[in-house]
Amino acid sequence: MRNHVVVPLVLLATLSTLASCTKPVSETVVTPVATPEVKVEVVTPAPVAPTPAPAPTETATGTPVTAAPQVLTRKETVGYKSPGGDDTIEFDVTVTDGVITSASATALALSDGSKYNQGNFVKALSAAVVGKKAKDLDVDAIGGASLTTAAFETFVRSF
Repeated sequence: MRNHVVVPLVLLATLSTLASCTKPVSETVVTPVATPEVKVEVVTPAPVAPTPAPAPTETATGTPVTAAPQVLTRKETVGYKSPGGDDTIEFDVTVTDGVITSASATALALSDGSKYNQGNFVKALSAAVVGKKAKDLDVDAIGGASLTTAAFETFVRSF
């Protein structure tokens, strides 16, 4: 019986010895570390005034150079004499920097022959004159209408 009592006592003594050898578990304490204060300054650049457009300059010949093109548009009814009598036609022309950029016409003739010639002129006008200089326009009979073409040339040269 003695053995029965000794074993638990030995175990108890062993446990006691082990318990006295270890450190007790303590709670971990977190201590906040003071951080230096950081100041952030946002710098906004001052507004910049827009750069003005450069002033017109002169060419080598002293002629002022301008940025904007000169655009002239006229719509006018023009009268002229034909073998059938007095005829009229309406021209609508735009000239940009001296060059014809658009041209159209509206036939206003009353006689059959003049209506025919003006109709052919109206169809062929734009293709015949756009891109040409207005001041020295010299084209053949546009659409076969020589008198209507002459009236148009006189009108355009007046720009």
